Amino acid sequence: MASATGLPFVIHEGLHVWLTPPPPGVRDGVIQSVRSGPKGPLVKISGIDDIDSASRTRGCALVARPADLPELEDIEVADDPVGLELHTDTGEFLGMVVEVIETGANDVWIVQGGDFGQVLLPVIDDVVLQIDEEARTALVHLLPGLVPDKDDTA
Repeated sequence: MASATGLPFVIHEGLHVWLTPPPPGVRDGVIQSVRSGPKGPLVKISGIDDIDSASRTRGCALVARPADLPELEDIEVADDPVGLELHTDTGEFLGMVVEVIETGANDVWIVQGGDFGQVLLPVIDDVVLQIDEEARTALVHLLPGLVPDKDDTA
């Protein structure tokens, strides 16, 4: 058995998993659905059908048979965002991602090299509109307050 911490997410519908340590009332189940949540994947497991049952699973690890997991070479891993060239949806060059800060809610890209100096850009759907991995570029929308107003930079 190996821990998948830090590896690509390999949970998929139909996968039989065991919870460890086993919470009261449920020891194992089948993954019924997986979707993105604000702090990571949200997983629905058979036999966990109410909020009380779900709260008892907090802190548990999911364990699966290695043979039931996909081979790592079959998993597409997103490229590191460091080095991405960022452009705004208004056509301005914002800079390059030079570092990533991991927070509890979302990552933050440290961007440098544009007219605004260093910019801290939250990696959220409202800001990061599109990433072209092949071209190593990203299209972003600047929410109010992320960079100084042009009037403030004069």
